[in-house]
Amino acid sequence: MEEGNQEERYDSLDEYSNNYKIYKEIQSSVGEDYKLFPEDIIIKDTENRLFIIMNSLRLRKYLMKFNDMENCQNNNCCGYINYMLNKTIRTLNIPHEPIFHFYINYINHYSNAQIKNLCASKINHMKEEKYTKTDQLYNAYEICNLFIANKQDTLTCSLAKSCATLYNNIFIAHSELNDVKFCKALKNFKDVLKSNKLTSTIKCGAESFNLFPYPESCTVLLEKAKQGTSFMDKQDRMLERQVESEKPSYPKEEQMIQIRENYTTSPGSLSTTLPISLFSSGMGGLLILLSFYKFTPLGQWLKLRTQRFGGITKNCDEELYEMQQPTSEYDERHSEYNEYNIAYNSL
Repeated sequence: MEEGNQEERYDSLDEYSNNYKIYKEIQSSVGEDYKLFPEDIIIKDTENRLFIIMNSLRLRKYLMKFNDMENCQNNNCCGYINYMLNKTIRTLNIPHEPIFHFYINYINHYSNAQIKNLCASKINHMKEEKYTKTDQLYNAYEICNLFIANKQDTLTCSLAKSCATLYNNIFIAHSELNDVKFCKALKNFKDVLKSNKLTSTIKCGAESFNLFPYPESCTVLLEKAKQGTSFMDKQDRMLERQVESEKPSYPKEEQMIQIRENYTTSPGSLSTTLPISLFSSGMGGLLILLSFYKFTPLGQWLKLRTQRFGGITKNCDEELYEMQQPTSEYDERHSEYNEYNIAYNSL
């Protein structure tokens, strides 16, 4: 399990009820795990060694009841078990803080791989003020839960009175509340009591008593916290829009990739088109050279060679022409053979 960013807070009434039930289930069932406790965590002659081992085993068994981080966070499991460790240790008349070193070393031991990082950073010795507020709130939860579960019982009036008294005692002990999380827990607590008909005035026969009103200091504190949260949410949204606007345009990049693909020649087509391209380029270059040959030394040489060849050809043509013209010498020779030709042909 990986440790999440669990916000330190107080249990709600429902969370307390669930955590209390789980703890009661495992509280007396850890004796069988005693032999599994690592000997290197605490030496044998340590004072209150058995007490520390049993509480360590409860810590492990309690956390094993939560299958995953989300389940643990939703029920504030780390906050509750840390409160119970602090509650039980206050029954000892010895310094408390050193004992938490044993708890922390145990939860981080390699044998506790399943819970090693679930709540390790949340196990600590609570300062007295924090512990007192938590203890008073949870004691009120316990009694008020009994009232809610037994509203039709004959003890309803007595439980209602006890519930209201414990609720009021919190405000008597802490007249100036400056803890936002504690104020929020008290606000949720009052809403639950109101929904279960434990209103501002409770009458049990001839006796009546009042629930203290929710303190103004808490109302102001929660309003400021709400405004701060709204401001932070607005800043987060602005930052998200800014990040979105600065992101590269992926569709454009995809278009460029598509264009490159369209104009990319495969090896097979390259072997087919390369000879054709070379032939076309060669023919074009040859035509250009032929167009401009006469302006080059090679062109002048070719011209002279052509003229000479033309002169020879002209002389040959003239001789041939003369041979074809009828001359007296030729006619005489020809006439000598005419009679023979006639005679031959007549045969």
